[in-house]
Amino acid sequence: MIAAVLLSSPSAADSIDLPRPQSEQLNGFELFEMLGMSRDRLPASTVPGSVTNNERVNVTVAGDGSVQQVRDQQQIELTGEGDYHVREAGPARSAVALGGDEPPVLDLGDIVWQGFSPGYRQLGADLTLDPHIESAHLPLRVALSFAAAAGRGVAIGPSAQLPGPGTVTFTITNTTRQGTVLPTADDAPARPMAAALDSARTAAGSPSAARLPTTGTTLPTKLLVTGASTRHATQVVPLRLRGELRLTGVARSVSAARVTHPLAVDIDALLRDSLTFNLATDGAGTLELDLSAVPVLDLQPLTPPHGVRSWGAWAATGPSAAERRSALDLLVQTAAIGARAAAYSPYLGPHLGPAGSTVFHYALAPAASPATSTRALRPRPVPIALTVLAALLLAGGGVVIWRRS
Repeated sequence: MIAAVLLSSPSAADSIDLPRPQSEQLNGFELFEMLGMSRDRLPASTVPGSVTNNERVNVTVAGDGSVQQVRDQQQIELTGEGDYHVREAGPARSAVALGGDEPPVLDLGDIVWQGFSPGYRQLGADLTLDPHIESAHLPLRVALSFAAAAGRGVAIGPSAQLPGPGTVTFTITNTTRQGTVLPTADDAPARPMAAALDSARTAAGSPSAARLPTTGTTLPTKLLVTGASTRHATQVVPLRLRGELRLTGVARSVSAARVTHPLAVDIDALLRDSLTFNLATDGAGTLELDLSAVPVLDLQPLTPPHGVRSWGAWAATGPSAAERRSALDLLVQTAAIGARAAAYSPYLGPHLGPAGSTVFHYALAPAASPATSTRALRPRPVPIALTVLAALLLAGGGVVIWRRS
């Protein structure tokens, strides 16, 4: 979802470049030079063939929703024969192998995989990340509070235990929102836009943990237009939520017998901003959270107008200039959402390519917070630097023009 304000006036016949995944928007070495940082910390990878990177980011939160632990179960599949060297900027506190393979090496928090692939190699590790750093980077935030039956607020215990009757308030907030500058134009041919929109609509109709369409996969990198210009926009990546918040161990009277029934709130929603759920209980119990989130495209905005079956069919009707402008903005929005989603999916190793999936899973801590390392770790420089640079450009009135004569 993107709200926009037109910035500049139209110009002559031109072309525009669609937004690219954020990890590709600036060459890494150029970015490090602009920020006055050393090149030798730049993550780099050498692989003999294709790479599929699947990740499950497990987030453990305290009773108030604050992040206590972040663990990334990463599985990398390599094809091709030859040596491989993969370096990812975690920072990671520890790495435990998944399966019988060797875990990656940790180098000042960076995650380093290296070895030889005989033609196919599967790598896997359970990586413990720094919760303080990751809490600012995760795509969603949760918050919990408890009001006792008497009306006063009571802190939720360290093991997510409730002291008695009352109401739990659970709020989930999408944190992917950011300001950006997007290309637009007076007009554009309908058929090229229709093909790309139909591709995006197919992806939106089958939501999964797979990466969203980007200019690096199924969306065009460039479009011929008339009267290219730019606009300020606010964009957000929709997140598909599925899961349950439940209270277990609550004793209730049923047919004169004392039995234990879980009370629960089912969660199945598309999250753009924030959602709040209430769970009422008539006794003490233990809260449990089982919540998964994946970045998705919203199908509704991608529905062709006038009830036609596809965007290709829409293009064949000879749409008006106003409809073509609307379709252009929709396509640019879709590319921008995919570009923004690339900052979260993949969560690690964005330079490994688009193949794979990322799932975020949130759960309540069953016990006290885990001990943390006393060794300070540095944040991932590239994602943070991109965010800082974008903010400076916007604050200073800088405008990137996607134009080619």
